Amino acid sequence: MKFTDALDRSLEDVKRPPNPPIGHYVWQVSKHPDNSSFEAKSTGKTFDRVEFTVKIVSPMDDVDPDDLADYGDVSGFTSRNSFLFDNEDEQAFERSLFNLKRFFEHLGLTEGEIAENLANSVGAQFVGELKHRPDPTDPEIVYAELGRTAPQ
Repeated sequence: MKFTDALDRSLEDVKRPPNPPIGHYVWQVSKHPDNSSFEAKSTGKTFDRVEFTVKIVSPMDDVDPDDLADYGDVSGFTSRNSFLFDNEDEQAFERSLFNLKRFFEHLGLTEGEIAENLANSVGAQFVGELKHRPDPTDPEIVYAELGRTAPQ
């Protein structure tokens, strides 16, 4: 679909699409972070953000089949798995680095340097929980997000 196809639609006909059902899914890394996307700023502090784009491959047994039937095909639904590195707090930085290492292990990447594993992550699969989180400023908006991850 192209945006130009939607130009004749009435605003009353535009609805927020539903979120995929909660539960565990097999996910695949579709894009790894590159050097240009590392820096992030928040309330005066500078962080490095390492963000993977991931997509659902298939649902697992704990995803409600009725909810899945109502939603439709979940394959290809995308989310992000982000790691924030606090450049001003060494312990927080090391915790984030350890969490990144665990994610690499969930992808089956257990050796080599971090840069090498960033590149090798594309196409790797893992198990991840899809959860719903209400927007803190607008409870009518609910986000579908990747939660905890595990090896496949």
